[in-house]
Amino acid sequence: MYRLFCNTRTLSANNFSEYVLAEHVDYTEKSLELAEKTRQWLEDETIENLDFGDSDGVDVALAMKAVFEQVPAAGGLVIIDNQFVAIERKGIADIPKGHIEKGESPEVAALREVEEETGITNLEIIRELPATWHCYRPDNQWTIKKTSWYLMRTSSDRPFVPQTEEGITKVYLVGKDQLEEFEKHTFDSLKSLVAEVSPYL
Repeated sequence: MYRLFCNTRTLSANNFSEYVLAEHVDYTEKSLELAEKTRQWLEDETIENLDFGDSDGVDVALAMKAVFEQVPAAGGLVIIDNQFVAIERKGIADIPKGHIEKGESPEVAALREVEEETGITNLEIIRELPATWHCYRPDNQWTIKKTSWYLMRTSSDRPFVPQTEEGITKVYLVGKDQLEEFEKHTFDSLKSLVAEVSPYL
């Protein structure tokens, strides 16, 4: 099951991970119906969670294409001494991540963004983690962001350096004892991701 987070509400579907990226596509009647339901849900906050259940994955992907601009991103959970690296961005607990630049692979983007946002060098990817999905609305255009995540480690012992120009004021470590506090102050979309690293804490 995939979940798209829009603030505290979620849109669920068995599959919307395969974007339909062609410039010109033929929308099915079902995909247009799902797109209209999605628009209504986005505009009316009295509608709680939306569930597309067993809708065909292509129809869901086409609906997502019709409604959202797509912005791919990547980030990393860096494990250091049974703790993971977190950041504070604009007062919110977060995990380092950022946009994938043109021509970059998600892996390269994740390594670059973690280093830029935290100052950590000598990063190595251990394995891929589940992607997260969330939406937001800059400049009156609904946008869906898929973030590809990777579990990482480092041999660097240099001090953390927050990327202040990106609104990051703090880079710090979160261990098992601080996990509950972190989850209170982070995004809902990251809570399931953090659960993936609990065996390392």
